[in-house]
Amino acid sequence: MDKTSSDKRKHERFSFGSGNPLWNLSEGGAYVVTQSPRHLGSIIHFEFKLGPEAQAFQALGKVVRILHRPVPQTNEPAGMAIQFTRVSDDDRVRLRAFLEQEKQFAARRKTDADKSLPKAATD
Repeated sequence: MDKTSSDKRKHERFSFGSGNPLWNLSEGGAYVVTQSPRHLGSIIHFEFKLGPEAQAFQALGKVVRILHRPVPQTNEPAGMAIQFTRVSDDDRVRLRAFLEQEKQFAARRKTDADKSLPKAATD
């Protein structure tokens, strides 16, 4: 989960990190890693799987931001931000379920990581 208090986004983002062409995903859109992004404002049809056994998620989207080079300060790779403009009801339900599952996994990982931290000594 990648959301800060200063973030004005409508939807919570979930980051997948390096090695994944889908850098982050939210109910409202996605950031796709690519060295050759489409033009700003382009309407694109795309699909991806929300898991190895899942049916492909399909949507229409509009390119709303482009990065031609990585941004070292934020660790964001070159690519394009896509705002979903049309998603079927079935795909939206599957996307919400996937994002809720990711949120629960992230919370569990954080809890597990917190448990593994050494406890402060008290006198």
